[in-house]
Amino acid sequence: MKGRPLLPFAIIAIIGILVMISLSFVGLNQRAEMNSEETEEEVTEIEDPIAAGEQMVQASCIGCHGGDLSGGAGPALTSLEGKYSQEEIADIVMKGMGGMPPVNDNEVEADAIAQYLLSISE
Repeated sequence: MKGRPLLPFAIIAIIGILVMISLSFVGLNQRAEMNSEETEEEVTEIEDPIAAGEQMVQASCIGCHGGDLSGGAGPALTSLEGKYSQEEIADIVMKGMGGMPPVNDNEVEADAIAQYLLSISE
C-alpha cells in the first residue's frame, strides 16, 4: 500500500459509480412500467354514478361553491338543470370555466359529477 494508496479508493469509487448508473436504469424502467399500469387502470364504468359524483363533488367543489353548493366564491350548483346539459357540465368539469380550474380529466368521472349535479337541481 506504500506505493499506491489511492488505488483502492479509486476502484471503490468506480464500482460505486457503475452501481449508481445501473440502479438509475432500473428505476427508469420501473417508472415506465408504473406509468403504463396507470393508463391501463383508467375508470371505464362507474356502478352508481350519482353516488360517485356526490363523493367527487364533496371532495373537489365545496371549497368554492359552498358546503351545500348554494354558492360561495363560485356560483350555485343547485340550479343547473335547464342551463346546461349533462355533456356541457362534464366539459366544464374537464376543462374549467372562467376562474374555475379543470377538476377531473377522466370523462367517466366528469360525467358522474354532471349526473349528480343535475340530480340535485331544483
